[in-house]
Amino acid sequence: MLKHKRLVILLLSVILVLGALLAGCSSQSKTATTSQGQSEQVLNLNLGEEPPTLDPQKATDEVSITVLNAVLEGLVRYNKDGKIEKGSGLAKDWKISDDGLTYTFYLKDAKWSDGNPITAYDFEYAWKRALDPKTGSQYAYQLYYIKGAEEYNSGKGSADQVGVKALDDKTLQVTLKAPAPQFLGLTSFVTYLPLEKSVYEKYGDKVGSDPSTMVFSGPFIIKEWNHEQNIVLEKNPNYWDKDNVKLDKINFSMIKDNNSLVQNYDTGALDSIFIPGDYIDKYKDSPEFHTYALATVWYLQFNNKDKIFKNANIRKAFTLAVNRELFVKEVMKNGSIPAEAVVPPGIPGYNGDFRSEAGPGYFKDNDVAQAKEYLQKGLQELGLSKLPTIKFLTGDSDTAKKYSVALQQMWNQALGVQVEIQNVAFKVRLDMMDRGDYQIVLAGWGADYNDPMTFLDMWETNNGNNTAFYSNPEYDKLIEQAKVNGDPKSRVEEMIQAEKILMEDMPIGPLWFQARAYVVKPYVKNLYFPAFGPDWEMKWTYIEGKK
Repeated sequence: MLKHKRLVILLLSVILVLGALLAGCSSQSKTATTSQGQSEQVLNLNLGEEPPTLDPQKATDEVSITVLNAVLEGLVRYNKDGKIEKGSGLAKDWKISDDGLTYTFYLKDAKWSDGNPITAYDFEYAWKRALDPKTGSQYAYQLYYIKGAEEYNSGKGSADQVGVKALDDKTLQVTLKAPAPQFLGLTSFVTYLPLEKSVYEKYGDKVGSDPSTMVFSGPFIIKEWNHEQNIVLEKNPNYWDKDNVKLDKINFSMIKDNNSLVQNYDTGALDSIFIPGDYIDKYKDSPEFHTYALATVWYLQFNNKDKIFKNANIRKAFTLAVNRELFVKEVMKNGSIPAEAVVPPGIPGYNGDFRSEAGPGYFKDNDVAQAKEYLQKGLQELGLSKLPTIKFLTGDSDTAKKYSVALQQMWNQALGVQVEIQNVAFKVRLDMMDRGDYQIVLAGWGADYNDPMTFLDMWETNNGNNTAFYSNPEYDKLIEQAKVNGDPKSRVEEMIQAEKILMEDMPIGPLWFQARAYVVKPYVKNLYFPAFGPDWEMKWTYIEGKK
């Protein structure tokens, strides 16, 4: 999800986006305690960016996913330990057939925030809406595990042929086209979240654009959304597990300036922030300082339709010319590690870690000599004596600007190329990527679920998130085989072969596997930082001892 997810985006997003690195800042001031002396249950965080959309079937980025995870809930919800257990979401129980193809979910007696019951029909409606070609969901492919889903989404089948059916108000039956152990975890993802049919029929494509166009099934509701400024969440009085939700309010700000970010934390206006690299030394000896690894990869994404970057040798030249070791140590300073492959460490393989089974990487970091050779080969193939000025698309936050300048200088020093930086707002960047209006873009992808496939299937031909416009039939074949392969070992081997092809073609150039450094006030309890999915899990958070 980063891109957004996912396109982590990164987190991946996902996920998995660059502005999400800048968490933290709230301008609302408030008293710390109630009249009874207890800490006020208000949490102040910073999204860093405006969510492009809060339509669950259309959201693709980590910022939107973080908000949606707080206000909507699906069949399952990961618990505090990042595990799935029965009753953790809207499904109180489920049964899986012996052949692994049929899932039957039994729903709780739960209500939407408008008081209407949440039914199995809401799930069937939402999932089929995601697959409807008219919806244009970039994440529709996440439902392709379901029988008939891909056919409907590609215009070769009908909604009636999709293997999801509400048997009654509280029973949802799902039929897969092949066994998929990761399917259960996927049902927590945004594209799988329910939608009340009457709400969509009333607001149509305006759903998710404003709180007045939404109803909520999660721990919180959106009380205010002042676009490009802040979002205010309040506790959902109709949430089935409201007794375990302690926070009354969450204030999300959208601050991009690092100085303001840090100042707001220091003054107590923010309760936690992700620390910009330049401020690591300021906090590293504080007991409030923490780090953790994300299931997120950041990379250079090349527009494979562009007249320059359609050439694989040019793509390889720009990838190998980057000094990742220097970048993560001197520019990022947050514990991230160089990436010379796509799937991050920590993602399970057949009998351990996928990265260990596949090997650490596919190229040498900062291989300037090889990069120059690739550049010359690419120029010859393109019939050019030198490259024109290259446009590099990235975000408009302080961190994005710093990263883009560092990469610009590396390319100039190693290859002698001129690179023009385009700093644009988050939503604008995502739109330009979708339209192919770029040459190189700095992008990230965070895991949507705990499996290597979440980093690999997005690069299939015509995938909704394949905004590199990459296509390789051999790669597509391996990914499709791995999706339906019931043998765990050979399935992983197919994904390893696919990753090798991806790195040989280099439609993207991996840069780093992300870690995050953050500070959090000692009075904030049970604020969780998932390795994949949203930036925070806030369902169980509470404030204690704030003075």
